[in-house]
Amino acid sequence: MNVVFDHAEDTAAHIRTFYFKPEQPVQYSAGQFTELYLSHEHPDDRGIRRWFTLSSSPTEPLLSITTKFSTQISSTFKQTLAKLKPGSPLKLAQPMGDFILPKDASRPLVFVAGGIGVTPMHSMIKYLYDTGQHRDIHLIYAATQAEELAFLPLFKKADITLTTVVKEPAAGYHGETGSLTTERILQLAPPTPNTLYYLSGPEPMVETFTKELISSGVSKHHVVTDYFPGYQKF
Repeated sequence: MNVVFDHAEDTAAHIRTFYFKPEQPVQYSAGQFTELYLSHEHPDDRGIRRWFTLSSSPTEPLLSITTKFSTQISSTFKQTLAKLKPGSPLKLAQPMGDFILPKDASRPLVFVAGGIGVTPMHSMIKYLYDTGQHRDIHLIYAATQAEELAFLPLFKKADITLTTVVKEPAAGYHGETGSLTTERILQLAPPTPNTLYYLSGPEPMVETFTKELISSGVSKHHVVTDYFPGYQKF
């Protein structure tokens, strides 16, 4: 689908959200992802395409993606993305994926997000907030530093339980500290017969938590996953 770059804004430390105006209204479910095509000269071996979860909600007129920029030298794709000018035409794939809210609104949901993996959770929570719907959601959001926690204003005012876990807390931080583990997830959000665990973040994190949750007795049918390739930590 054809879109036009509208604007970008800083969302947290080293994290930026890019907004696009679609040529025609887009139908999608909160939590789905797209592929961005970004032609540029002399692309590196990672190429001109990237998969991104839509951080926007279907209730919003603009589509958005949110991504983290390395403190080191970014890929040519990220460098080009950072330099986009308003009005630039681009192409996005039609949104897809099944990392979305369950049809049964009564099911308790535990959202476990590592770093930039919080973007689909933001999409779903924003959708529920905008439409005035209530779901029993506990968001467990882990990051290395508190400054890297994105979308906190929405999460704090939405009708959810929020637990932040910061590995390297600075003075003044109030919340859980240290590394997020499967044991801590189960302590913070013990399972019920109907609880669904949504895991999103770097691929190694998602793989580890999935395996350990299932080993701890959580049904594999109660674990929903989405991972972000290219990120090894959060």
